[in-house]
Amino acid sequence: MILVTGGTGLVGGHLLYRFRESELTINAIYRTKASIDKTRRIFESYEGGAASLVDDINWIQADILDLPSLENAMKGVTQVYHCAAALDADSFEQLKKVNVTGTQHLIDLSIARKVEKFCYVSSIATLGNPLGDQSINEEDFFNPDAKNTDYAISKYGGEMEAWRASQEGLPVIIVNPGVILGEGCYDTGSGQLFSKTANNQPFYVSGSSGFVDVRDVVSIMQQLMESSIKNERFILIADNQLFKDLLDLIATSLKSKKPYFKLRKWMLYTVYALLKIPSWLGITKGLSLAQIETFTSRTIYSNEKVTDALSYEFKDLKPTIERVALDYQKQKN
Repeated sequence: MILVTGGTGLVGGHLLYRFRESELTINAIYRTKASIDKTRRIFESYEGGAASLVDDINWIQADILDLPSLENAMKGVTQVYHCAAALDADSFEQLKKVNVTGTQHLIDLSIARKVEKFCYVSSIATLGNPLGDQSINEEDFFNPDAKNTDYAISKYGGEMEAWRASQEGLPVIIVNPGVILGEGCYDTGSGQLFSKTANNQPFYVSGSSGFVDVRDVVSIMQQLMESSIKNERFILIADNQLFKDLLDLIATSLKSKKPYFKLRKWMLYTVYALLKIPSWLGITKGLSLAQIETFTSRTIYSNEKVTDALSYEFKDLKPTIERVALDYQKQKN
């Protein structure tokens, strides 16, 4: 029996579609019935995908912060895919609750129930920077003294819980995806790259990052969990792209205007200063110095470890963007 957390989100929803023909029982956690419609929407995005297959999943109402409900969801489970995460909570404390404490709850129950294998979806945000101009790989560890976003700190805390589990006898797989591109969730996270570009957002930043198709992410997760590999982490990116180049590809696919106004670093620092007082008053969330570094840094990630381990070939980003853009247009029309 498999348990998927975050089954109503981007990664979890696509993972559930991948499991649609599995002979194993699939348990998925949800908090509200309305949220299951997001998963149904993801299923519809696949060619020939039947939304009715969502009803074949064993949906269990639970919260990773609520131990009694989580204990019920864990009954008989042999594998856990932990996809649930908070991306943009109202406070750092809330991020820590979901991404660290929630992961701790799952880890402790998995150890107690002798789960066979545990997959934790982390992020490239938890990786450190190498010396010189080398690309970032799995050996570049989180630097707590660097300018880190609240999200990165909380995901690193969750990753440490997964490493603890590996020391206590629970076989663990950790994946560190880049910016994930996929159908179904356009009002939050990376989906906003499509919704904002569709609305002719004029701004872009000078930095770069690693990007990956959600279908690659869930395929690799399943392959790693079904392999003999354990207690390893893997960077999942298809390609490294400037934010500007990626937004141009999205704009072309959506037939929207390409972003043309470059937000220079000094401009972002000005915005940071202007938003500081309102954020102190709780009127709006401010822009952090760590976010400015993320937006303006030219960062290169290596996917060599996972491509070697699985002989895996990632999807090109251009067809991925075209596919997701088409789905976005279908959803909005």
